[in-house]
Amino acid sequence: MPRISAAIITHNRANYLAEAITSVLAQTVADLELIVVDDGSTDETADIVAPFLDRIRYVRQERRGKAAARNAAVALARGDLIAFCDSDDSWYPDRLERQLAALEQHPDVGMVHGHVDVVDAGGQLLPDQTSAARELFGAAHRPQATYASYAFDCRCLSSTILVPRTVFDVVGLYDCELAIEDYDFYLRLVLDFEVLFLDGPPLARYRAHEQKTGADELGAGQIETAEKHLAMLDARNDIPDARLARRNFHLMIAQTSRVLGDRRRARWAALHALSLGAPQALRLAR
Repeated sequence: MPRISAAIITHNRANYLAEAITSVLAQTVADLELIVVDDGSTDETADIVAPFLDRIRYVRQERRGKAAARNAAVALARGDLIAFCDSDDSWYPDRLERQLAALEQHPDVGMVHGHVDVVDAGGQLLPDQTSAARELFGAAHRPQATYASYAFDCRCLSSTILVPRTVFDVVGLYDCELAIEDYDFYLRLVLDFEVLFLDGPPLARYRAHEQKTGADELGAGQIETAEKHLAMLDARNDIPDARLARRNFHLMIAQTSRVLGDRRRARWAALHALSLGAPQALRLAR
């Protein structure tokens, strides 16, 4: 059995997929398998995958969405650790080597992730976007990520996460009912496990292009997830810093709604955040 199961989920990303596959197969860690889950692609994905079939496991399913594709990869995985690479991104060769070394020093963490270089559609480095991402991701994990901190500022990218398989047994799989599947997963994970962020050289190359999830869809998905967790906070009394988490979810909804142009919802959420002790919500309530 391989130690690591690397998983690429893809839908109509034939123009980037070969680079993603090659980057995984080029890892300095050899004890891994690569699973490619094709979520109903209608482009040349099968042709791109064909030359790699002797080195990967390729599974095609009807179009069911990202969460279902990730869950299929987890179900197929044989390794003790699971690492994702989105099909339009790519890994640096030492990504897994560095993360395994970190896990040896911190064996009880539930996820290891880190920085990325932001590149354009053609793979050229975008220095300003990369610097901005480094600052945001670093700040979100100082001193330590918690459920309450992720409620407002969750900075994780799927192409850098390494998760022990047993974590999925504890926190569950990705929620197929949500439009944005990963934010909810990270929130559930950090409730039960410590998250280790590698604040050093980038682990992967994150590709910014026109076909990425748009800001409106991303914002709406974040609000949907926040509402799910607010309902969970109402139903449970065992969540650490529940008041702070509730405040931060409302603050995030207010800020995101303001960006999306929904001033009524922004004001409603800001007033809730203000009542829970978030003075910065005052400007969002106006």
